[in-house]
Amino acid sequence: MTTTLEARPLTDREPGFRRALAYEWAAFRTVRSNWVLVGAALLVQLLLTVFAHDSRDHGDVTFDKVLNVAWLFGALVGALGVNSFGTEYRFRTITTTVLTARSRTRVLLAKIAVVTAAAVATEIAVLAASWLVLAVFFAAAPTVSSSLLLGTGAVVYTALMTLVGLALAALLHGSVIPIAFLVVWPEVEMLLINRLDLPEWLLVVLQPFYSARRLISETPEWPHVLPMLGLAAVLLGVAGIVLNRRDV
Repeated sequence: MTTTLEARPLTDREPGFRRALAYEWAAFRTVRSNWVLVGAALLVQLLLTVFAHDSRDHGDVTFDKVLNVAWLFGALVGALGVNSFGTEYRFRTITTTVLTARSRTRVLLAKIAVVTAAAVATEIAVLAASWLVLAVFFAAAPTVSSSLLLGTGAVVYTALMTLVGLALAALLHGSVIPIAFLVVWPEVEMLLINRLDLPEWLLVVLQPFYSARRLISETPEWPHVLPMLGLAAVLLGVAGIVLNRRDV
């Protein structure tokens, strides 16, 4: 006997966000390139730590130097967000994902939750590994309070970059351009926009990535994260509208 949708239990007819979240987490874990990116981010951070350390420096100096350079490789973690939609369109599994979640909005929200958690966890692991290398192998443990301040800024910056990457991949149905944007645009801000003779407030708005990196400091300037937060929110909002209106 065939069971109609109306005859199914309510929990089966309305799987809800929890089911979409479980599906996205399973999908994230099975994409090999995600683990390659996580491993690459960890390897780069460790190499930067080893090469940046000078035996004459305190661990705080090295940790600060590493974080002020590591943003150049932030796209390694940011690409986790790009992968979330990029692999779906590449392998044409987005239709199955939508049918499973039975709501395109749930798909987007589940992806946001999974990649944000993955990016935060990855960045914390990367920072912890760097700190431990300095403490254990070089006997130059950075001050915990300073490390937490610097690390918090790095985690927030990386999470926002990941969300921007996710939104761009959803809008552009691919991975190449979003990843190129995450790699190139921060450089454009630093090398071009930052040199313009404009009012301070306008520079903060026009270079959201550069502004957000000012969080990576022992005296973080939290208002400067607003342009990047706004950029991520706007792109995700547009991605949600497009995802609900466009054929997948």
